[in-house]
Amino acid sequence: MLTDVAPATKPRQSRRIATEAAIVEAFGRLMERGSVHDAGVNALIKEAGVGKKQIYDYFGGLGGVADAWVRRTGIWPRLSDMLDEPLETFHQRPPMERLRMLVRTYASSLRAHPAVATIMAGEFAGPPELRDAVTAVRIRIWEEYERLFIGQRSEDKELLAIAMTMLSAVSYVGMRAKFEPNFFGFDLHDDLAWERVVGMLDHVMGRYQTGVDAAVSRQADSAD
Repeated sequence: MLTDVAPATKPRQSRRIATEAAIVEAFGRLMERGSVHDAGVNALIKEAGVGKKQIYDYFGGLGGVADAWVRRTGIWPRLSDMLDEPLETFHQRPPMERLRMLVRTYASSLRAHPAVATIMAGEFAGPPELRDAVTAVRIRIWEEYERLFIGQRSEDKELLAIAMTMLSAVSYVGMRAKFEPNFFGFDLHDDLAWERVVGMLDHVMGRYQTGVDAAVSRQADSAD
């Protein structure tokens, strides 16, 4: 009696899978060490113990390796993965409440994955291929923020500006925590100091919401 047997992986295919994994893991180690200034192809070749041809044949270059690392490790999470509740519940919340949740979850993600700060810094100081890859990833993430949080409604333009400002501030604080943790007297390596800084951003958003609510109330009173 014949049975269905899954075809065995060919030795050459197995070697390629193993080599790809070794390259991606080596890139991750460079990011963990904060070596964005030295995260070029030559550094990766040395770290992974492979040839330059393999990096270009398998990934198309350093940019492809960076993209594979982000996708495979999930180290730069999607918004939907960062929330502790279903998206349907999230969408029912008031816009400013959604923004405050988003900023908090984004800050927590940066805190949990400091290597993210390294790849973010690659936009400014890394090799051109790495900068392109990071920019592409950041654009994808922002498009998701805009689609799931802001939407396309014209009346949300002001809220979009607040969201971009706050997310940029969190990104900066995350990079400071990785590379230069002394921030206006706060040691960003300290959990309490980190929470105080993030709390300040939340306070600003709360004050903004208070102003918006007061303006709406005044408009309603005037209409009456």
